[in-house]
Amino acid sequence: MPTLAIYGRQDRFFPVGNGEAIACEVPGARLLIPEEAATALPEVVVGKVTEAMLALG
Repeated sequence: MPTLAIYGRQDRFFPVGNGEAIACEVPGARLLIPEEAATALPEVVVGKVTEAMLALG
């Protein structure tokens, strides 16, 4: 199952290290770290997230 873990660099509750650990544990998972994002994804990163999701194909 294609898996994309998304962790915002500015997130104070769920640090990027959590995403790195998940991406390492899930076979074939990809990790996307939007620099501008926190827990919620701002509109400015929607394109990056969309591209990463489509690339999972």
